[in-house]
This record gives sequence, C-alpha cells and structure tokens, in this order.
Amino acid sequence: MRKSLVSLVWLAGPLSGLVTQPLVGVLSDRCTSKLGRRRPFIISSTIAVILCFGVIGWTREIAGDRPSLVIWLAVIAFYLLDFAINSIQASLRALIVDVLPTSRQDNGTAWASRMIGLGNVAGYLMGFLDLVQLLPFLGSSQIQVLTTLASFALGSTVAITCYFTYEKPISRPAAGEHSPSDLKALGAVFTSFGSLPVVIKRICWIQFFAWIGWFPFLFYGTTYVAGFYASNNKGSGWSEDELMERGTRAGSLAMFSQAVSSLVFSFVLPMFTYSAGSRTSLQRSETRQGMRIICKLRAMLSVSLSNMWTVSLATFSVCMFGTFFTSTVNGATWLIGACGFSWALAIWAPFTMIGEAISSGHSGAPDAALPMHSSGGEHRYAPVDTGDIQMDTMSYMSRSPSENGLTRRISRSPRQSEQTSLSAGTILGIHNVFIVLPQFVTAFLSSVVFAFFEHIESPDSDTDPGAQHAHQIALVLRLGGIASAVAAYYAWKLGH
Repeated sequence: MRKSLVSLVWLAGPLSGLVTQPLVGVLSDRCTSKLGRRRPFIISSTIAVILCFGVIGWTREIAGDRPSLVIWLAVIAFYLLDFAINSIQASLRALIVDVLPTSRQDNGTAWASRMIGLGNVAGYLMGFLDLVQLLPFLGSSQIQVLTTLASFALGSTVAITCYFTYEKPISRPAAGEHSPSDLKALGAVFTSFGSLPVVIKRICWIQFFAWIGWFPFLFYGTTYVAGFYASNNKGSGWSEDELMERGTRAGSLAMFSQAVSSLVFSFVLPMFTYSAGSRTSLQRSETRQGMRIICKLRAMLSVSLSNMWTVSLATFSVCMFGTFFTSTVNGATWLIGACGFSWALAIWAPFTMIGEAISSGHSGAPDAALPMHSSGGEHRYAPVDTGDIQMDTMSYMSRSPSENGLTRRISRSPRQSEQTSLSAGTILGIHNVFIVLPQFVTAFLSSVVFAFFEHIESPDSDTDPGAQHAHQIALVLRLGGIASAVAAYYAWKLGH
C-alpha cells in the first residue's frame, strides 16, 4: 500500500471521533426505542464491528486474486470499523451516566477504565503469541484468529451489558409538540460549548492540552524505543530489517509494561481517591473494628479526584522531559511504564467528573468547589431520573432503592423540560471533540519537526540513524510534555 494511502487510512481515527461520537450522542439522546436510548446504538454498532472484523480478517479470501480490490476492501472496512467502534464508545459512556446515580459515577467509570486496561493487556499479549498454532480452528492467519477472538469478546460483553442494564425509554413527543430536527440538534454540539456548565467547559480545555501530550506518546512510543534498540545493537551483525523487527518488539514490550502498570493503578487508585459524589462514603460508620480501622486509614490517605488527576498530568509531563536523560532501551522502557499511572487517571478521572456534573445537576465542581451553572445560555441541567431503574439483582436485591441511592426523582416544569436540550450523549460528544482535535494539532507539529530535521540532515553524516530518529521523537514528546504541564496547571485550578 502506498504511503499516501496509508496516511488516509490513519485519518479514520480522528475523523470518526470528530463526527461519530457527537452524532451518536445527539441521536441517542432523542431515541424513543422501547429498548432505551443507548442500547439500539450499542447493538447495531456491535453487529457492524463484527462484520468489519470478518471482512478485515478474510479480505484476501473475499477479493480473490485482485490486489487493488483487496486494498480498497480493507480500507473501507477499516473506516467503517473506526466509525462503529466510536459509536459503541459514545453510547456506553452515556449509558454509565444515564443509569448510575451521582454517588456511583466514580465507581462506574473506574470499572470502565479497568475493563479498558484488561483489554489493552490482552491485546498486547495476543500480539506476542502465535495464535495460529494455539487456535488453528479459528483461522489460518494471525489476523483471522485475532479478529475472531475480538468478535467473540465484544459480542459476549455487549450481550451481558444489554441484558443486565435497564434503560427507561423516553416518551415520544406529543401530537403538535414542537421538537427540533436532528440536524439542528447536531448543530448544537458545535455551537453550544459556551452554554456548558463552567466545570465541564474547563474539563474540556484540560483534555485538549492533555491529549496534545498523549497522542505523540501513543503514536511514537514504540518507534521511540525501537530507535534506541537499533542504535544500541548497531554492531550486532543483524540486518536492518532484523534490527527493525527486534526493535519494534522491544517497543511493544515497553507499551505492554505501560498497559500492565495502568491496569494495576486502575484497581488501586480508586480505593484512595474520592470525588464529589463519593466523598461521604469515606466517612461512613462501621460496627466492625477491623473495617473501622481500614475506613479511617483510607479516609486519611485519600486524595480528591481532581488533585489526583493534577498529579497524574504533572507526572506525565515529568516523564516526557525525562527523555532528556534517556538514551537506552531500558531507560525508555522505564519511562513508558511509569506513564501507566497517568494513563489510568486519563481514562477515568475526566469521565467521572463529567458524569457527576451531568447526574447531580446542582454542583458540577469537583469536591463541591465550583458552582455548576450555565454561563449565558438557556440550558438547564437536571439530575438523571433513576427512580424506576431496575439494577441487576446480583448487587442490589438485599437493599431498598433508597439505601442504594437510586431513588432520585425530580420535578420539572414544561418550560424547564423544554430548556433541557443538552443531555448526556450531547455533552459527551462535545467533550470528545476536545479529545480528537489535539490529534490534528499533534500531526501538524510532528510533521513540522520531522520536516525540519530532514531539511538540515546531511546525506553523508555519520550520525547513527536509529538514535537520531529516537531523539527527533523525543523532541515531539517534550512538546507534549509542555502541553501536559499546561493541562496540570488548569486541573490544579479546577480543584481549587
């Protein structure tokens, strides 16, 4: 495949994130299906993902001996796969906000981040294994077995989620009642940022700078380690292709260490972190002496979620500036592994704070520090009506709805209902735009840096190309570290 075509393929990620999640958020907010607002999109997108996996895994068998058809079929399936995955992500994030009360938002998003961590670790592990030898009945190539396993994992977990999660369907508009068109509702995603609650608006800007730091790390982390590997083993006698292959494996191992550390932190950190909705649980009374001691110790050591997020952003910035002192594979691997702490917070903290802000409706500030109000618009934010939500019996049958914190009804006038035009899916769609836009910024800055070094490089230079490429990537990572430091500063202001 030509490099120009490869670059177009990789545009699928940011384009699908920029378009799909806001669109699905708006459409699912207004969905009146008997299955609920989110589940129709989750189910249909899951079917689309499984079909795309089938096409990607068996492209050559489908297209036959037509190379151009193989390429275009794979590209189209890859694009559709990205759009379908973004649709699932948008719907599942909104589902967490919909069905959980404010006091359980942090727990719900924490478990979501743990499942993401488990998926990352499993994905890296399967990349190291010879799946064809282990599971020959699932396919004749690595990609076929991998797509089959991914299809089974996605289908089974989505089935469990949809079966055990109850959504209260919203009623259709009454006859003669005016409802804005889907097109106008979608336009509100890109025009209503100024009307968001102050805390959500600030989180969006923090995410913008934070992801300017994260995208270079995710894009070039493997290549960064591979460059040092090629430099450190230059005189080993291996060919250039062998060095590249071994270096890529070393880079993958570094990213695997980051995935493992992130998974560990995703289990540990929630025990010593409190958010606005869960703060009272730290102060609960226990009759058992052992549990009383544990609760007191946890309350003493716990840190607010906003402060922990600030520390994680600052830690990531320090790690990126640590590239000044790194020139070995082991050093680069340790730096990447240390970023697992920051990554665990990146996929948990902002979603918890936004979910609590949407769900509570009266205080959008982390740790009740900032007022949640609309800054100059007609929008009003009300708590999620969870009074009729039937949670699965495995955890809640032994307690009454009021004890579980699930009975939270609200009373809104027709005027207030009319003004509640931004719901969970729409707000999360706006938030996702601030995650996707940094990808374009990162791509531009990286291309400028690499083009500059290509221009000043001399063809006759004796400089080690592996080390040179690693140092160029390190410069891009440091620029991301600066952006992450800016995000840490604004996160600190958010918590104070």
